[in-house]
Amino acid sequence: MIDMGLGPLGTDDVLIKRKYQWRFTIPDIVGDAKSGVNALPPNKSARPSLDFKEIEAQHLNETVYFAGKPNWKPISLVLYDLKRNEHPIFRWLKWQYDPQEGDWFAPGPGNWKRNEATLEQLDGCGTTCEGWIFENVWPQSIEWGELDYGNSEYVTCDLQLRYDRAYLIE
Repeated sequence: MIDMGLGPLGTDDVLIKRKYQWRFTIPDIVGDAKSGVNALPPNKSARPSLDFKEIEAQHLNETVYFAGKPNWKPISLVLYDLKRNEHPIFRWLKWQYDPQEGDWFAPGPGNWKRNEATLEQLDGCGTTCEGWIFENVWPQSIEWGELDYGNSEYVTCDLQLRYDRAYLIE
């Protein structure tokens, strides 16, 4: 290997991750190769983020803070909105709420929340170099977007996804 002055970046065990090489999958809804034409392909997403609720401890002459409960932040997911026999996002919505019938179903695993979603960052050869699993994913908000005669961009469906927790797999 030629030393190009990159220090540890020039070694075989270091990889610079790229923003445009990733795959997001929610079975039967987003980017699911197994379900084929039933899922929508993703356009833009984010990796998970969290903060901790602070716990405050009062001492005699000072206040000390500790990290408390983790709070996982919602992530945004933008999907290409393709013509389907049954729209995958609307089908997901109907598991919780059917606007045509006015029915609302009690939330729970197997209804509104999907068991898991995955986010994989890929290297230049298509191999996963970072993987995330999101447990119990559900759409906090759904936006089918606006239309505009003066704009020739693709139509998208924007989601804010809530989840119970996320963890890194290697």
